[in-house]
Amino acid sequence: MVYVAKLGGHRQAKAPSRLGGRMPLHATAIGKALLAHAPDEVRAQVLSGPLTRLAPRTITAPRVLEQQLDKILKEGVAFEFEESAVGIVCVGAPIVDGSDAVVAAVSVTGPATRFHPRQHAASVRVAAAGIAATLARRAALMAPDD
Repeated sequence: MVYVAKLGGHRQAKAPSRLGGRMPLHATAIGKALLAHAPDEVRAQVLSGPLTRLAPRTITAPRVLEQQLDKILKEGVAFEFEESAVGIVCVGAPIVDGSDAVVAAVSVTGPATRFHPRQHAASVRVAAAGIAATLARRAALMAPDD
């Protein structure tokens, strides 16, 4: 997964992600949101390969990750609790295109000491839906006239 945009707040958390940087799908909320909606063969490949530990709480058990991915599909939101770095928590949601294919994801990250991801899940889902609606409008405007 590659980060294509990042916005920081005035009290920004020191997250390991960076613009243009890559992070493993299994260790971030945004990655898990994408992986949950990935084609079966991609999901199977990640679950069958080694799940690299980035921090003490990184999920490295395929069965645990698979259960989380199933829950993400049901709830429409993914969480990370100090899995990519100690002290960092996150909530993320998938962004769909006009054909309901997941094409990106959006997340909010903060320090574990003052940010509570579950309290922001609905807002992140709404943001993802808003971005999806904007993408759909732009696609409609750019579509050739028949």
